[in-house]
Amino acid sequence: MTKDLLIRDEDVQVLHGFDTIEHAQAYLSSPLFQNDVFVSLKPLWSSEPEVRIYTVA
Repeated sequence: MTKDLLIRDEDVQVLHGFDTIEHAQAYLSSPLFQNDVFVSLKPLWSSEPEVRIYTVA
C-alpha cells in the first residue's frame, strides 16, 4: 500500500506498508521479491539485511 525510505547516517531502510501481516509475508515470499528486488539490491549491501514485520497500533 505504501513505500517510504528512511535515510540515516548508519543505514537506509525501506519501509513498506501493508494492510495485513499476511500480505506482508506473501510479498516477502513472492517471486518478485525473491528473484528481482532482493537480488537486484544485494550488490549494495555491506552485510545481510534485517527483514522485520511489525504492526502499528
